[in-house]
Amino acid sequence: MNVIFGSTGVVGRWVLRELIAAGAQTRAIYHSRTPSAQATESARVDLRSGEGLDEAMRGATAVFLATGDMVDQVAAELRVVERAVAVGVTRIVKLSVLGADSEAFYLAQLHREIERAIAGSGLSFTLLRPAGFMQNFVSYYGPAIRSEGVLRLPCADAKESLIDVRDIARVAAVCLGCDDFAGRALDLCGPRALGYDEMMAIISRTCGRELRYEPVSDAAFRQAMLPYTVTPRHADGLIEMFRFHRAGKAATHSPAVREVTGREPNPFESFAREHASSWMPD
Repeated sequence: MNVIFGSTGVVGRWVLRELIAAGAQTRAIYHSRTPSAQATESARVDLRSGEGLDEAMRGATAVFLATGDMVDQVAAELRVVERAVAVGVTRIVKLSVLGADSEAFYLAQLHREIERAIAGSGLSFTLLRPAGFMQNFVSYYGPAIRSEGVLRLPCADAKESLIDVRDIARVAAVCLGCDDFAGRALDLCGPRALGYDEMMAIISRTCGRELRYEPVSDAAFRQAMLPYTVTPRHADGLIEMFRFHRAGKAATHSPAVREVTGREPNPFESFAREHASSWMPD
């Protein structure tokens, strides 16, 4: 039984779909929103308290671990790891973040602590360290692009190798089903690094609208983000991550998507064409 934590999240929902399409036995774990994909089973778990975790892990053989931002994400994910060991899980695949091994920013430090615990657990594991998600242009940046025609981020002229989350899901599905990539941390990136001005120009051409990228200060971004982050520390953590990116650390290349799936990662141009309607005015 494949147990998918974060089954309604940006990445987890696609991992679930990949496994269902492959005919795998799946148990979709959720907290508040029930999964849209038809898993073999589903279970509600509150990882803040551990409520429902024992039943959710019953008969688990492989676990995809993704939780999203939480007040105490480390404790929440370690509950899953401890239970995975207790029930004899065969392998665990954790969604981490690009640069986790650097521990250069808050989110990297948080994920690295969990990574270390997994590596020391005795479980067969694979760590997935993706770059930023192309889907952020739809889910997070979409409203401002639609209404104002502008994207404001504290990224200056930094380039990033954004990845389509569906490529992450394909990698995760393979790693959940075999030990070929056990014990490895895989950097997952798109095919090439682009600046946000370049990405907005691609979207603009795709939509036929005048759109632009506007760099903003860390302070302005923090003020705008505070109402939407779990804690002020998470807002500061995002700024630290963007500083890391401004230092050129996200303009990286990795062959991991092709190595694992046999397919090249989706380019941003294709993503933009597919989602062109997402950036048109309401």
